[in-house]
Amino acid sequence: MSTRYYDVIVIGGGIVGSTIARELSRYDVRVAVLDKASELPSGASRANSGMVHAGYDDKPGTMKAYFCPKGNAIYRSLYEELDFTLNKVGSYVCAFAEEEIAHLNLLLDQGRKNGVPSVEIISGDELRSREPNASKEIIAALWAPTGCIINNFEAVLAFMDNAQQNGVELFLETEVLDVLLSQGEKQVVGVNTNKGMFLAPIVINAAGVHSDRIARMVGDESFVIHPRRGDYFITDKYVGNLVKSFFFACPSEAGKGITVASTADHNLLMGPTSIFQVDRDKTATTAEGLKQVIEGARRLIPPIPVNMAITTFAGLRADPDTGDFVIGILKKPHGFVNVAGIKSPGFTSAPAIAQHIVERIKDELKDLVEFKPNRKFVPERKHIPRFAYLTMEERSALAEKDPRYAQIVCRCESVTEGQVVEAIRRGARTVAAVKIWTRAGAGRCQGGFCGPRVMEILARELNIPMEEVTRHGGHSRMLVGKTKEYWFRGSDHE
Repeated sequence: MSTRYYDVIVIGGGIVGSTIARELSRYDVRVAVLDKASELPSGASRANSGMVHAGYDDKPGTMKAYFCPKGNAIYRSLYEELDFTLNKVGSYVCAFAEEEIAHLNLLLDQGRKNGVPSVEIISGDELRSREPNASKEIIAALWAPTGCIINNFEAVLAFMDNAQQNGVELFLETEVLDVLLSQGEKQVVGVNTNKGMFLAPIVINAAGVHSDRIARMVGDESFVIHPRRGDYFITDKYVGNLVKSFFFACPSEAGKGITVASTADHNLLMGPTSIFQVDRDKTATTAEGLKQVIEGARRLIPPIPVNMAITTFAGLRADPDTGDFVIGILKKPHGFVNVAGIKSPGFTSAPAIAQHIVERIKDELKDLVEFKPNRKFVPERKHIPRFAYLTMEERSALAEKDPRYAQIVCRCESVTEGQVVEAIRRGARTVAAVKIWTRAGAGRCQGGFCGPRVMEILARELNIPMEEVTRHGGHSRMLVGKTKEYWFRGSDHE
């Protein structure tokens, strides 16, 4: 296996790793991002509520309280520049009893201290005048107009795509096996992976639920990550208009509770649960968890039709035992940086954390790497054309330039062959990656119609047999052979 040389290695390509990579790409340094998944986003950056939180939930003085409102502002300023979907819909925290109003007042006070603009408490009647499907049992709500719904898939892709445009190298299916240290274990020198050695004097640990394990590779036992599973429902778009904004019940010690929202693509999202588990990779939903989601969602929005659900999923949050984000540069070994335990509001906070940690690295680790400005840095990038949202004139113009945009692959989401080919050109190598880039397979039939066509295009563009097309990389092959061949193997014709 070959040895590669860089100035900075980022372990983890989720929203934290992607935003850090983009910040680093502003400088003339060699950066590698390593992720063991076959496509981005994966982990918690893939399976979450898609919420850009306003910033009232967290106790003033904590890192969460500091970074969340700043991250919110960054997303709102960057979504056009980086071309990801963000809907400025606001959010409500709902009280069902008089004693919960006291908690709304606490959140209101925290929000003001954290610098969240325009938060206020409104009556249940005022809420229902804005959101007619809200429960009649809600007596008051905290309104935060800066809350947003984001397409979390597009956001991760946007930051990483732009980072790659500016010179960052991304290595998928690359698992870190060990962090390499110099003699005396005083200095980081790189990492050893299943793809060989990557050498660099600075290693940033943004490994999500596995970040404490990475930290232990350099002797840091200052925190422990406890995976917390969250189950979700997604419904068909036909009921996505039941609500306009993001709905929360009053939070508990377990978290923000079951939420209801119209997603960035206008489905209805319900969830998550909050269940501790030992396994750091298992993301199967449970009947008990999904029942809890439905009960919590219908408490907020009673008319939700469960029979309109098209899929379920679960994600694992990296819950640190510290109770707050774990962000810092270790004194020993020199060059090791933790950006760990970034659970909710971690997705919201990520771009602000990235700016903060890169500034610290420039200052505290300048003896290791010289951070000269990248004079060729390009801040903008464009997503693959969203054919479903174009006018007929725009569609015709696109198809005239490239006839593949006239070939519909996914009927549910109006995804064209042109979009699938462009996703592959940008790095999609699996059926799941094509879905993330284009939404092919994200609709009502969940890939029942477009799945075989997507596989054909992947095989053609990658010049591989259909049997080698996978869902998530590795051994997750979609096909094992031709039906005729398997029929003959099990018959007397053999």
